[in-house]
Amino acid sequence: MRLVPACLFLSSCGFPDPRNPSLSPDTLQAIKLKASKTAQWAPWCDGYPSGQYCNDGDGMAGILGFGCAVGFKPACDGVSASVKDGQLYRAPNRNDTDNTASRDQLFGFMAAQLHGENRWLDVKRFIKDNGQICNDATDGRCDLTPVSLALLGFTHAHLGYTRDATMWFNGQIFGKTLLTQSITVPTGYQLNLVAEAAYIAWKTGFEDRVSYEAARNVYLRQPGNPWFCYVVEGADESCAQLALALWPDEPEHKEQWSIARDTTDDDWQRSQGWEWLFLSGLFGVDLNSLEYRGKHYSKGNPRSEKAPVGH
Repeated sequence: MRLVPACLFLSSCGFPDPRNPSLSPDTLQAIKLKASKTAQWAPWCDGYPSGQYCNDGDGMAGILGFGCAVGFKPACDGVSASVKDGQLYRAPNRNDTDNTASRDQLFGFMAAQLHGENRWLDVKRFIKDNGQICNDATDGRCDLTPVSLALLGFTHAHLGYTRDATMWFNGQIFGKTLLTQSITVPTGYQLNLVAEAAYIAWKTGFEDRVSYEAARNVYLRQPGNPWFCYVVEGADESCAQLALALWPDEPEHKEQWSIARDTTDDDWQRSQGWEWLFLSGLFGVDLNSLEYRGKHYSKGNPRSEKAPVGH
């Protein structure tokens, strides 16, 4: 596999979308059937989509943010409920005393804005006033990086606001920075962050040739990931077939947003289900039209199951 070197310096001006996806009606129907089955077991926590037993530490980085990106109303409600006093939190009803957010969660929050403005100015004001995503990190997870600053600007402009100078400058170096990361970061969640950044740039209208090549590098490094395929090819038959081939039946343990993990790990066998429903939304399935019968848990007693509630 040939990775695109970091010396590629091509202009974003007038960059045409290279994707030309084609999805057959039969394949779309197969995706809808898989999604309908997954909706029968994907778990919930206090009325919001979640991992099993209210395992929602990466809720905003997963189903809340990205589920909202494809218009899933319970996920969008969860995004709104995860912002308190302007600060972004990992999920509604979290009781963390430190590391209450991270760049991963911010990426999910920005993805949620693709469906429409949702507490955006509150969070942006908090970040501007504090110079970071949260004030209680025990490491650098809440620090702002060139990529996160660029994406803040892309999202801000997508929602109709004017970027400040810092956002604009980091937007100018975004593609080159992302391209370097696409080659150098480890597989797993760090490589997934590159894919997410490329996706947000694409959907906000700020994709350029270099950031697209970064997405291609991600896919070349993990060609078995249907999410990475989508970011490069769009809602294409090849990506849909890859998703159908990997789509899991109901596992015993439902805790992982597996499309963010290294494909050589066994996280695919512990899928929470929601990442596959997100993928189905990307392929055109209306997630709000499905019947959800997964188990409901509560933060008050996360090991206790409530009776399934129709959504």
